[in-house]
Amino acid sequence: MLAPILALSLVTGYDAWLKAAVVTISTFIAFERGRLTPLGVFLHAIAILAGFLLMISALRVPLLFVLAASLMAAGAVWMTTYGRKLRSVGNFTFIPALYIACETAENTSPGMFMARAVELLPYLAVGALPVLILAIVHELIPDTEAAQRARNLFRLRRDGADEERIAAGEAVIAVILAVAAAATLVEWRHLDHGQWVVWSAASVVTGDAATAHLKLRDRAIGAFLGVPAGIGLGFFLPHGPLSYGLAVVASLMTLVAFHSYRLGFGTRCAAIAVALVIADQSTVIAAERVVNVLIGGIIGVAFVFAVHAMVRMSRPV
Repeated sequence: MLAPILALSLVTGYDAWLKAAVVTISTFIAFERGRLTPLGVFLHAIAILAGFLLMISALRVPLLFVLAASLMAAGAVWMTTYGRKLRSVGNFTFIPALYIACETAENTSPGMFMARAVELLPYLAVGALPVLILAIVHELIPDTEAAQRARNLFRLRRDGADEERIAAGEAVIAVILAVAAAATLVEWRHLDHGQWVVWSAASVVTGDAATAHLKLRDRAIGAFLGVPAGIGLGFFLPHGPLSYGLAVVASLMTLVAFHSYRLGFGTRCAAIAVALVIADQSTVIAAERVVNVLIGGIIGVAFVFAVHAMVRMSRPV
């Protein structure tokens, strides 16, 4: 799925294609884990583009950024009320919208945010095409009954995609508060690469305090080990568009390449650090990944515990 997007990036030298690759991997994960039909993939891509426009518009006003990030994170968690695996669909709507918007806004004046966003939209839309084609081909394979294919034309998910629904009220409240606090901190302190703080706060809200604590631990270990390894590796690799593109694609591939979350996250941190070093950015920026992951994760876990405690106290004895 990523091969044509990477080829376009290398041929044209335009970094918009690397942002499009984020859409490609996000739609692929949603397609695979959420068992989406072609219609589901199409609507998911539209949701990513709409979320991107919402986030980059909101970045001009700190309060709107806090509200937009909180609402999108809440939506990602709320989707589990329709099925556990739909959390991936929600997450991989919020992640690309947040990351692409924040990266687009860097080194761009607020007055040019929307102009730059409109310029990027066609590239981001093309990023979803490989997965949409895959979804269509999947519906045309011979062992799929014609009647089922016809039904799937008007459904968002394939037959057999139903799974356990989760009561997500407590998690929705926790993620709204955690992301609001993280986004407020980012805007207040003007933290560079604040998207890492915001997403880390959202990602550890897993539904219960125990698993949230474990996820924070895995993310902290992965960041502490991965970032220094990536910085070291980046100094030995040739610095050029090919190496940079491969490092970015490697970071995206870690989202689907590992069963172990800790190993996958650590490798992703390493790949991002490699990309930053190759791009001749300060190693301090790569090291910020560790700090931001910890700040966001601690905020997220704190609100998970706080909301859980408040819910327990409010129940009658």
